[in-house]
Amino acid sequence: MLGWLIERVSGGSVAAYTARKLWEPLGTEADGFYIMDGAPGVGREFSGAGFNATLRDWARFGQMILDGGVADGRRVVSAKWVEMASAPAAAEDATGGYGMQWWTMPRTPAFSAIGLQGQYVFVDPATRTVVVKLSYFLSDGDTATEETSAFLAAASAWSPR
Repeated sequence: MLGWLIERVSGGSVAAYTARKLWEPLGTEADGFYIMDGAPGVGREFSGAGFNATLRDWARFGQMILDGGVADGRRVVSAKWVEMASAPAAAEDATGGYGMQWWTMPRTPAFSAIGLQGQYVFVDPATRTVVVKLSYFLSDGDTATEETSAFLAAASAWSPR
């Protein structure tokens, strides 16, 4: 639904909107791309979970979110949106909560964009940590999710001596 709304309001494709409003202002090194939900020339961007990018560009994205919507001194998204998106829309449970396209981590200010099959852009404002995890969970997603959550918490808590 969000993809269709973007198409209607912008008058173009979700990919063109993403490039113009996010990817180019972010200063990415490589083009990102959406997987399509239909045959070539007929399908549309799978905007709910089908955006692909390099690890370094996902890290730029995470850093921009950590910095309140600013990248290289330029405002990319509003600070208010970052604040709203990174807060749970309802009370968190033992596994966390959900904001606007971001999952919150329980009992911490940390939050994460979580993609298909184990992709993560983890942001922890308390420790100023951004972690990008590119992966593919073949099966047993619950165990992999638990292990990933433990790793992200440990990475965020780590401090060089």
